[in-house]
Amino acid sequence: MKQAFNLTTDAWIDVIDAETDTVQTVSLIELFANAQHYRRLAGDMRAQDFAILRLLLAILLTVYSRFNAQDRPYDWLTIDDKTMRVSAAVDDDDFEPDDLFDTWQTLAEQGHFTAVVSDYLHRYQSRFDFFGETPFYQSSAADYDALVPAKKRVATGTGTVAIKQINRLISESGNTPAIFTPKTESVKNAVTLPELVRWLVTYQNFTGVTDKTKVTAPEKFATPAGWVYRLNPVYIQGRTLFETLMLNLTLVQDEGYVVQKPVWEYPTINEYVAERQQLLPPTNLAGLYTVWSRLLHIEWSETGEATIFSAGIPMFDSENAFVEPMTVWRRDTKAQSQSYKPAMKGTRSLGIAMWRNFGQYVQIKADDDVHQPGVVTWLHHLQDLELISDDLPITLVSVALISDGNATSQAPVAEAVDDMTIAPDVLFDPNTQQFWPQRSGSRIFGVGSNQHWRC
Repeated sequence: MKQAFNLTTDAWIDVIDAETDTVQTVSLIELFANAQHYRRLAGDMRAQDFAILRLLLAILLTVYSRFNAQDRPYDWLTIDDKTMRVSAAVDDDDFEPDDLFDTWQTLAEQGHFTAVVSDYLHRYQSRFDFFGETPFYQSSAADYDALVPAKKRVATGTGTVAIKQINRLISESGNTPAIFTPKTESVKNAVTLPELVRWLVTYQNFTGVTDKTKVTAPEKFATPAGWVYRLNPVYIQGRTLFETLMLNLTLVQDEGYVVQKPVWEYPTINEYVAERQQLLPPTNLAGLYTVWSRLLHIEWSETGEATIFSAGIPMFDSENAFVEPMTVWRRDTKAQSQSYKPAMKGTRSLGIAMWRNFGQYVQIKADDDVHQPGVVTWLHHLQDLELISDDLPITLVSVALISDGNATSQAPVAEAVDDMTIAPDVLFDPNTQQFWPQRSGSRIFGVGSNQHWRC
């Protein structure tokens, strides 16, 4: 029997209903239609929620960078009616960033997303089909075989990863059993379809380096870790899921208008992999938020069991990759030129609370060489334009999956989640001569700081 599961209409995302305070499982279309009624994402772990949050933001960035809050294309854009994509280059002189800010403001004021999001998802429904000809976040067997060495093709049965390995609550390889897990040995590979979809998205973001298979490439490359796994992630959390999505919806970038291109808008998987082989970071956030670390293909048995084939894809360098807005940065003091890399959290810094590194998130001194996270800079823009209230407490959340530090595995050993709520008059202080160290401690945190972690 042919299986069917489409992410746009079938329920797979867990959320907390704000009214009943219970967990509900919803589809993409249902989530965007009712985001204002959900408290937050509520998946299997907070790192998984962060990976799915970036997927949701990729959809919103793609849609609202092309269509305004009245669901009409921007006057300075040419949109193809069939694909809902930008079909002509945008002249910088024609680009009106105020239109994007107006869209953001209108959406925030009306408190919900508009019908154009579901229209877009219906248009690309075939690319969100988990079992389709171009299966979601996977490749077909033919595409997989065309991109890996002959000795690693699907028919050989080599180069596979088990479900218990992509499940980041277990992360068990074939060599080392995971003893302290939430599942017993007999059911470690047992998941429902919604769980499998969530873990597949998570695995593309938080991948270790145990995979032996790699796509063929002109030059040799090391099997990369997942992009988000190499960050110290931070995002803004609102009072509802809608508010969280809006506060992280960085529609305007400093370099002018950028055409958003998520992975599902590439005509073929071959074209996507060919672009990745250039080792250049995406110039658009939708592309970055949906970046793959692995070429995956799933073979299904007659009994419904999944065999997952996995091949590494070349990954771009994180140095000065400021297109990434959802990470904390650190200055590389060993580099001759001014260079920044994501300030990754390790096992040694596991117990250090966010507030102790306050200056990494918010500029402390006017002459600091700290590179502020892009989402915090985005909030400054919104504040300058009076699009967010001075009374709105800003909650920064850090979600990090911690690697074991082993260069040959980089298996996750702990998850660290921390948050701090900052009074707006500190975060948006217009007096650049008086930064945090000179301010009264009672004015720093509006609510406080909270940290928890698990191994």
